[in-house]
Amino acid sequence: MKRTEDKKSQVRILKQLLSFPFSKEEKEKITRAFCLADEHYRKEKKPEMIPGLLQVAEILLTELNLSSETVLAILLKDLVPKELSGEQIVKDFGKPVWELISGLQKIDRMDTAKYTSHAENFIKLMLTLSDDIRVILISLGQRLQDMRHISDFPVEKQSRLAGETALLYVPLAHRIGLYRIKTELEDLVMRFSDPEIYLQIQQKIQETQKDRDRYTSEFIGPIEERLKENGFVCEIKSRVKSIPSIHRKIIAQKVEFDKVYDLFAIRIILDNTIENEKSDCWKVYSLVTDIYTPNSRRLRDWISFPKSTGYESLHTTVIGPEGKWVEVQIRTRHMDDIAEKSIAAHWKYKSGGKNDGQTDFYAAIREMLENPLPSSPEMDISREKRELYRDEIFIFTPKGDLKKLKVGYTVLDFAFEVHTDIGSTCTGAIVNGTMVPLKHVLTNGDTVKILTSKNQKPNHNWLEFVKSPRVQTRIRHALKMETYKDSDAGKEILKNKVTQLGVEFTDLIINKLVDYFGCDNYLDLYQRFGEGKLDPLKIKKALTEPETKAQTGISPKEESFTERISEVISGKRDFIIIDKKIDSIHYEFARCCGPIPGDNIFAFVSVTQGIRIHKTTCPNAHDLIYRYPYRILEARWKAVDTEKNFTANLVVSGKFSKDIVTRLTQLLTNEMKVSVRSTRVKTHPDDSYTCEIGILINSTVRLDEVMKKLLKLKEVQSVTRAGNA
Repeated sequence: MKRTEDKKSQVRILKQLLSFPFSKEEKEKITRAFCLADEHYRKEKKPEMIPGLLQVAEILLTELNLSSETVLAILLKDLVPKELSGEQIVKDFGKPVWELISGLQKIDRMDTAKYTSHAENFIKLMLTLSDDIRVILISLGQRLQDMRHISDFPVEKQSRLAGETALLYVPLAHRIGLYRIKTELEDLVMRFSDPEIYLQIQQKIQETQKDRDRYTSEFIGPIEERLKENGFVCEIKSRVKSIPSIHRKIIAQKVEFDKVYDLFAIRIILDNTIENEKSDCWKVYSLVTDIYTPNSRRLRDWISFPKSTGYESLHTTVIGPEGKWVEVQIRTRHMDDIAEKSIAAHWKYKSGGKNDGQTDFYAAIREMLENPLPSSPEMDISREKRELYRDEIFIFTPKGDLKKLKVGYTVLDFAFEVHTDIGSTCTGAIVNGTMVPLKHVLTNGDTVKILTSKNQKPNHNWLEFVKSPRVQTRIRHALKMETYKDSDAGKEILKNKVTQLGVEFTDLIINKLVDYFGCDNYLDLYQRFGEGKLDPLKIKKALTEPETKAQTGISPKEESFTERISEVISGKRDFIIIDKKIDSIHYEFARCCGPIPGDNIFAFVSVTQGIRIHKTTCPNAHDLIYRYPYRILEARWKAVDTEKNFTANLVVSGKFSKDIVTRLTQLLTNEMKVSVRSTRVKTHPDDSYTCEIGILINSTVRLDEVMKKLLKLKEVQSVTRAGNA
């Protein structure tokens, strides 16, 4: 990598760094670290590295508001272990600096090619490499510096840098509210990746500058006059959207540059007290929309519902002169500082400028990085879910692939996560270079190589220490298959014999043979024929032997649907208990009705899909119980497990209002502490609406509470449960 900065520029940047309000001790450490780094890179014949590192340090201090420890880490990172040991770093510069260096070196060793397809895994991986969130911010600062000087790198590395930046670092900057850095990174990527389109748009922006200035002045004039009349002191300025943003609009709107309707935005910045800022912003909004007609669908209220980054602003789009759409942003001076200077400004205001707010600042960043969903009124994550997320660990394969597990999971859990066949033949593992047994509990960041043997098979002891419910199911299934390993052969014997007798091989015939031979179930029947324990010659006798009155069904009174449901609920039929300890039975909850604890339920044995659990009020229940009574099992809930949630779908209707979805989700997530999985609203010509909401709930008792609470909203006229007949 080349750097063209001369010695004078290098000295200037160092002086700039030392001009920050550091203590005398901090300045001495920075100077010492600089001298060590300068000596090292000259020895390595890479003196051009020093200006780049100093510029990264400047970014960390001026654009990311970080501390002197991050500057020391970036200067000393490449000196370990060639020039300095970890112990020396701790002794001379402090333990936090060593921890930062250690985290940065781990990131340098990452194979980012494995994560460019999914930024979420990349962010999760970075979080596992160090407990100090500043490691991620330093990496972001490094990437910004690299992209600003991308032409200094070899051609083959330039493409990789641009690709990684677009797919990994732009989402990272956006997630934590570093919007200015995110926008610059996008701009630098496009300038490299699509230079022709970039230059075309840039030229168009320059060519239309005069017309835009004229239009802006004409648009702003009436607003300035109205605000002044109402006693508002403010600054109004305009800005052109970024070139990547304009390019996205050209594609999305399918128009040429001249036809992009929101090419630029007007920002109104109020100089007022913090106490009145929200009400003043809404007053200004009212004054602006008195002058220009707003598009109600384009209102973005980040004042009532600030982003998790602290970003606050009112955004609206209005029709200006000449019928052009113009975006107007309304915020106070303090809101603008937060928007321009990122989340650091938010915490500076919250802490009153005191240093103790920095801890909250870093905690907030980690919270945003750990939060896999965007922060908005419609998409909130409960504290319980965030805690659950923190229970995750990340394990590496020898090739560097990343697997996500839960805390407490074992080698065997991991082996099945890689592949069922690997889990079934697993004999142990090598974890971080040390051989360990199947039951060894893994920790975050472990590198695991699974050991297998073709002679290994699952056994019942495995169920005593594996933690994953899915792995437990797989092991039980494997044990079941081992128990019934000859069942396929037995089924063929049985099927051929029945067919030879001119009888169709149906479920009714199978059930009849199960009863005749005294087997537990159809698999037991097949297995015993496969093992040769049952005589195929007796099949004819079983099928031709006269049936009893009960068996033939002669003149019995046909059960009504109500009677059959009653039998299911009362337990007169066979039953299963919905409990995680079920052995050798795999079941799933039917999507058509979504049963939850407290519902009356039954189990239906499907030929192709296994066992499905339905509510007795399911729209499909009547047909299933009438047509296939021999496939019905009673299902009973165990004592309600309040730690497990189920999906329930509600249908809410009433009089429509533009914020109805927000009102509903806020009530559910904030007041009722219920996680919302999905919302889908449909409006009707009579100004009414129907909204389907999927929520996570643990019982019908809790569901009743939620439904009653929703009915108290004035916009809600009815709440019913989806999936009821």
